[in-house]
Amino acid sequence: MTDKPRGKLTVAPVREGLVGESEDGPLQLATLDLTLPCRRFVVEHKVADVGKVSVTAEFLLRFVRAMGSCTEEAVQSFFGYSRREMAYVLREVEDADYVHRIEGRITLTPTGLSLFRPGVEEPLIYEVERKIARVGFDLISLAPAEKKFLSYFERSLPELPLADVEQVSSATERVPSSFRRFFREFAPKIDPTSTLRRALYSIDGVTAEERFSTLVRVRLVSSGLKPTLPDIDLSEWKSDYDLSDREAVGRAVAELVERMAVTRREDDGEAYQLLVQLAPEYLKEWTRRDGLSVQRFYRHAFTSHGDVRADRPTVPIIGSLFTMENARRLFEVASYGLRKTRHAAAAVYWVIPQAPLWGSTSIMAEAVEQFRERIIRTNEDLTVRQNVESIALTAQRPERWVKEAFTREHGANARVFPGGFEMLLVPGAFVAATVHAPIGQQSGLPVPLGFASFDPRVLARAGELLDANAEAFKLDDVLRRNLVALSAADKKENCTGEQSPAPAPK
Repeated sequence: MTDKPRGKLTVAPVREGLVGESEDGPLQLATLDLTLPCRRFVVEHKVADVGKVSVTAEFLLRFVRAMGSCTEEAVQSFFGYSRREMAYVLREVEDADYVHRIEGRITLTPTGLSLFRPGVEEPLIYEVERKIARVGFDLISLAPAEKKFLSYFERSLPELPLADVEQVSSATERVPSSFRRFFREFAPKIDPTSTLRRALYSIDGVTAEERFSTLVRVRLVSSGLKPTLPDIDLSEWKSDYDLSDREAVGRAVAELVERMAVTRREDDGEAYQLLVQLAPEYLKEWTRRDGLSVQRFYRHAFTSHGDVRADRPTVPIIGSLFTMENARRLFEVASYGLRKTRHAAAAVYWVIPQAPLWGSTSIMAEAVEQFRERIIRTNEDLTVRQNVESIALTAQRPERWVKEAFTREHGANARVFPGGFEMLLVPGAFVAATVHAPIGQQSGLPVPLGFASFDPRVLARAGELLDANAEAFKLDDVLRRNLVALSAADKKENCTGEQSPAPAPK
């Protein structure tokens, strides 16, 4: 008998970590805008404008200083002055009270001696002038802060914590040292004609005025291997040079970011199952019998670079919807969906997750308003004129900035969706759904994971999901009919093939 070669069974290598080391890279986890408490102060002070005497007077004063005292004849002989030149030079320094002339001898007056600073050979003149400056300082690091207009939404954003409340009460006493430290930064704003030779002479009084706030843009950037442990990036707020004077602000940001950490919830599995329920065709490759394989789908979402296309109606989302990259991708999905829709929408529906500081960025408010405006334009193209609402659907009392960003909020009295579940829906146009939960760790910052889609099948299921819970959120008949009518229309179009989407990419 001839032995036939037998096939060998090999075991696929086991991956360590969420992604391979060669695949690792930065992950834009979230963008936050935080308010920094500040105050304006009136600082009464004096500045000394440093000037120089004429060249002839300078040499005369330096000669007399070196000699201690000398005769007029010695000066005239040393410099070779004529009688007329000698008289001119002496008149300049004598009229300025820099020298005494007694019985033909010349000596420096106290004023003349004061022109010579330690270690400086040339005489300098200081002209002192009174000034009043209105300057802003942040109340955490006491570094300069400019007052800018903030919208109601921006003023409602979370405030950075004060490490010591006494910082506020003692700010007036601490302002003089900070004003001295940053005087070179303030000087051109106080007096645009000031020169580098102008120096701060004294601070005579400080008065506190109104409080105000500025915004600190924070980017949380983690990695594919450790998504729940982000680094704090403040480069969009200040340069590295400016941040060196604001270390206390950096510590306050870190303290607030630490409060965003969560522990895995018991209903996280249910939240991921909702993703599968909404887009089973797209997620089938990463779905097991017990539900979504979160780590495998996470790996796909992290390594996928597929852009939104007409034949790719569903794309993965990892990180907050309000990072610049995800916001761009979401608007691309919205553009495709709104171009294809044949039905007017009455509202933007947003299921708000129970995630700390969710939506605390101006990007969120801008996105909500832009979606409303684009839906209004789409409705007008469809010859339908109607008001378009932005609806926040919440399971608890919404944060102040959420109230400001949406035209209406509808809260449920009891649990409706899992705590980490988020969904944005414009019926008949587009949908985005993510789950906010730690990935790869039991606790840490939540890593939003999900998808955005303009697939009619996904839109229909999302509309049905909200309609099934409309009563819990107390949606009125108009908003509920909008969900039901467009869900039915999506189903009909999908069955007739008019809007049949291409298969999801592998």
